[in-house]
Amino acid sequence: MYFPSLIRLREYEFDLQVIEQFDYWLSKLSGEKRKRIRPSRFAVDMGVDFNLANEIFSISTVKLKLFSINYEIYCPDCSHELAFIANSLEQIPSELRCYECEEKFEPIEHIEYIQLTFNLIHKPNPTEPKKRYNGLYDILKPIKPKKSVEFVKEVHDVEPKEPPKVSVSAKDFLSNDLGREEIDNTLFKPRWEEFDQAFERLVNSFDEGVSTEEKGKALEDISCLLLSFITFFRVDPTVHTQSNQIDVTVTLLPYLKLIELPILISMGRRVICECKNEDNNVPSLWVDKLAGGIDKIDHCKTGIIFSRKHFSGDEWKHAKASQIEYARLKKYILSISIEDFEHIKSNRTNFLYYLDDKLEDLEMRILRRERPSG
Repeated sequence: MYFPSLIRLREYEFDLQVIEQFDYWLSKLSGEKRKRIRPSRFAVDMGVDFNLANEIFSISTVKLKLFSINYEIYCPDCSHELAFIANSLEQIPSELRCYECEEKFEPIEHIEYIQLTFNLIHKPNPTEPKKRYNGLYDILKPIKPKKSVEFVKEVHDVEPKEPPKVSVSAKDFLSNDLGREEIDNTLFKPRWEEFDQAFERLVNSFDEGVSTEEKGKALEDISCLLLSFITFFRVDPTVHTQSNQIDVTVTLLPYLKLIELPILISMGRRVICECKNEDNNVPSLWVDKLAGGIDKIDHCKTGIIFSRKHFSGDEWKHAKASQIEYARLKKYILSISIEDFEHIKSNRTNFLYYLDDKLEDLEMRILRRERPSG
């Protein structure tokens, strides 16, 4: 095959003939034709159902990494006037002005006017085409067109649920599982090899004879690294040495409106963190101190304590009790201990969702504490 990775489309129950025709069709694209590709071009050229073409492009992008996505933003007033092309979700601006009608609009609020096109980012393998599966490379013509209903039923053995769509809209794409995976890939970009090395350094810092400076630096470095994996966090690399404080600025990009995460509402525009690499449980004093720091910073509602051990106490005493009391005042102080670091390392966990789970757990603890006994 020209693009060997396309054989993986069999895992998604695509017909082998369609896969090979898609492979051949892509191999003939060159120059500018490899950019801003619309699935409808493939559908028309090869007689393939439009819905199937949209699906094969979406899976080849998210799962196979064969394409990159363009988000083509059209004016909601002019409808057909292209206002902007963003090469990623992060590049979608909060506001645009249409050059034609000069009206301003917020693209995310009019997501139905954002269409997806695709850039082919891999070149065909010239040594592969003769390794054919069923001889389709000898047929230099498209599959004989079939009616949409017949084609979809034959390939997927299901009746289509809606009329064919001649384009991929951002609204449809980002609301399905593939789109959510694309959002996740945009939100969280880990560098796991670096994290593994930082984790090993952190564990080694627990050994006897390691300097206090190295203990602190090992925890600070892995904490900053983990925070930096969240793409809309800007981590200040200058850790305040006296307080072990890390400042994080949260850039609330427009596309974040497309996902529902409570922590995006709770965290505000700033997050402050403290690092404590000590061989004892976190006392309430540290929680009180970080809560005081939250009060002094505008647009800050969330703090994180990175530490070797857990918070001390329980729902009724010491650090865990203080954590609940501050949460009731809308000051959320989360704990990340060595066990959390180890879990993230072992499971390659999305840290943003992990923090969201921590916040949800904190809110559930508040409810349990306030619920009358009996």
